[in-house]
Amino acid sequence: MNDSQTLPLETFIKFAPPTWPGAMLQTQPGDFSLFVPMGTGLGNQVVMMPWDNITSAFNRGAYYSFHPHTGNPYTGAPITEAGGGVIYFDAECQRADIDAMLRLMDVQGHITDFAAFIQDADKPEERYLTQMRLIAGHGLEFLFRVPDKQETRPLRQQQLTLGDAIWKFVETFRGENAEGRYSVRGALGGDGDWAKEQLAFGFMVENAYHGVYRIWTRAWLLTK
Repeated sequence: MNDSQTLPLETFIKFAPPTWPGAMLQTQPGDFSLFVPMGTGLGNQVVMMPWDNITSAFNRGAYYSFHPHTGNPYTGAPITEAGGGVIYFDAECQRADIDAMLRLMDVQGHITDFAAFIQDADKPEERYLTQMRLIAGHGLEFLFRVPDKQETRPLRQQQLTLGDAIWKFVETFRGENAEGRYSVRGALGGDGDWAKEQLAFGFMVENAYHGVYRIWTRAWLLTK
């Protein structure tokens, strides 16, 4: 095993506190209970063109609004982005697999200006164990109205690119699981014989335009 896999995730990723320091925010970027909708949310003013009627003019304005995550595979697809969505994958993936996934899902994997938040589940019913949320700097400012202050800017200056941080999350928990320091055993009620929990992951593009993403550890049942 590579020595870097045995080091804590905090060695490589700078995590911000759940409550953003130095600002009174209506919504905290570290609040994992809330999901950012899709879309730009720019809310451009509606302009009536000569060929428009009221309906067509306002429908065009909706292109620039937010769109909720519905969970439906058809109507829940992003309207103004080609890629996005949610994917589940096992712990046997390779770095090339993750890189391909990020490209297909239009993830801004090259950036280093992003904040990271991490949280462990309170109970098994939440169906994740550990979750990491990554938010691009411009997303912090636009979506959460986080001011770009000198004293808090280090919280969004990362040594890894966003794509590297996602891979490091996978690599770290896979290594800890193999070494017995992180376990998904019992997360789905498996009996340890006919049904054994195995480590897996989930990844979500919350908002592609503003660069908001989640990755989490999860369990799946390997049955005889």
